[in-house]
Amino acid sequence: MNLSIGLALINTFKEPIFRKTKELSEEYAFIYKNGLVNYINNYYDKFSHIKTFIYRDQRVPFYDVYFPVSIQSNQKRITDIQELIDGQRFVAITGNAGSGKSMLTKHIFISNAQGCKSVPILVELRQLNNSDNTIEDLINSVITDNKISPSNKITNQILSEGNFIFILDGYDEIFSNNKQKTTAEIENFVDRYSNNKFLITSRPGAGIESFQRFNNYNISPLDDTEISDFINLQFDKHENKEIANKIISEIGKTSNKHYKHYLSSPLLLSMFIFTFNNYPELPKQQSRFYWNVFETLCTRHDSFSKTGGWQHERRSGLKNEELEKILFWLSYITLFEGKYSFDYQSLSYAIKKIIDKFNINADIDNIIYDLNISLSILIIDGIVYTFPHKSIQEYFAASLIKSLDDNQKQNVYTEKFKKLLLLSNGGNTNFYKICMELDKIYFLKYFLLPEIKSRFRLDIEGDFDKMNYVFEFLNLKLGFVKFNKRYSLKSVTYNSADIVSVVRDGMTFLNIFKTIDEIITGNIDFEYYLNNKGEEILNNGIDKEVLIGIEDLKETVVTNVITNHKVIKDFSNIYNEIRDRIKNFENSLVVEQQGTLDLLDI
Repeated sequence: MNLSIGLALINTFKEPIFRKTKELSEEYAFIYKNGLVNYINNYYDKFSHIKTFIYRDQRVPFYDVYFPVSIQSNQKRITDIQELIDGQRFVAITGNAGSGKSMLTKHIFISNAQGCKSVPILVELRQLNNSDNTIEDLINSVITDNKISPSNKITNQILSEGNFIFILDGYDEIFSNNKQKTTAEIENFVDRYSNNKFLITSRPGAGIESFQRFNNYNISPLDDTEISDFINLQFDKHENKEIANKIISEIGKTSNKHYKHYLSSPLLLSMFIFTFNNYPELPKQQSRFYWNVFETLCTRHDSFSKTGGWQHERRSGLKNEELEKILFWLSYITLFEGKYSFDYQSLSYAIKKIIDKFNINADIDNIIYDLNISLSILIIDGIVYTFPHKSIQEYFAASLIKSLDDNQKQNVYTEKFKKLLLLSNGGNTNFYKICMELDKIYFLKYFLLPEIKSRFRLDIEGDFDKMNYVFEFLNLKLGFVKFNKRYSLKSVTYNSADIVSVVRDGMTFLNIFKTIDEIITGNIDFEYYLNNKGEEILNNGIDKEVLIGIEDLKETVVTNVITNHKVIKDFSNIYNEIRDRIKNFENSLVVEQQGTLDLLDI
């Protein structure tokens, strides 16, 4: 452990952090300073060398494998995310499963600690799910090394000086029954300590756009050049660098151009690299990636990082099929409980329930050893076991559901999925997509179509009515930003359920951006309206942002912009596309069911 990192960082900020705390006794000063030093050292050691999906058996230097993703807003790509945070101070980043959010948060932590820029505090928001603690309690336990705070006043003074960067990771992982409370706590915390910098991350669809102070960005998919650069980086220290060229060549084939959207995700690209020796061709479906990974783990799991493709000992004595059954049920049970990390006791308890039900004869400790060491499908993070990524758990759970009989599936898709909707706070889009790939008929029949048709009206005809309904259905907000004395449409944000995100997958508001920007150029009345919409104006030191929603449509000056025939038509087309996709799902269900019946009769 590099003990100098935490000490150097806190010594840099010692005076500004403690300048207002003259009443702090030496004993309490030691608690605060020592707590922060220990915290920074611990997390720096944890993040500076990591295991990845490709390098699972050894910790490698973080920057040997870290690939800097880009983020975007209003079609503008941004590569220097640290500079963005330094300038704007309140940044919200949304990314799909495997897009690189976790690696990005590690990078922000390391770069701030190494460069003595700000004191980084990482808060995994899921820690608040099974606790009565507030976010402030959680942060207070960090800076006092889990000791009781001697004074809330002193803590307030330490945090109010503006020397911290708070990395709030995984907003989508907050349970829905905690969402309102935790969201209010986060907003109150940010307001109280607004001199600091804040980064919050989430999967899409969890409502992260609702945070008033934050500017919203999405992680950009990897483009062709970045895909090649990512592959070369992973093989930079590998003894057989020629594999990188073979992988790049395979991806570059004209016949594979339709599959590249899978590889724009760093996680899925890592999976393809990992499985390349066994499966050198690109699969057509995302779910097949996960199967290839599991099969590779079960057969030649060390083939990437070690020459010769040797296998670890299987201590449990179980066959692949038995380990697969345990994994599938473990994933299914824990996913619907909202968990993908476990301490030893909870993991042992869950596995015991499974092996008892199926009369699997094996020692629990040996099963955990095989899942962790032999297969590396569960990894240890401190004293906690986790899946390499939540999407792995989602794939195993979806595979389990696919294996059930018709009545069991109907029960899962109606009862269990409804509970999942109530329990979770977004972030299930990837799970739903995998379910649709693996089990399309039953997923559409019992879950997606009933749910989306209960939410979305299919009978609206007029273009103006369609536009109003899109605003209402998606809780749509148009974000206008003033920069260099001119307003432009920066963002279109919406707070919609995961199932709506599945239906809307790939849709864009690009035409609306272009049309509205053309209309508002030189519109003095509209600019005056935005300037005076005080309660909605955000000031982050660079831009002013005003959010326009359905409640503004009654204002004449807004109506004159939004009801322009081009804008109405663009929104009408959004409605039509959503409706057409729902109808296509219905037609697809009919075709799939009839095809199945026809083949069964042969």
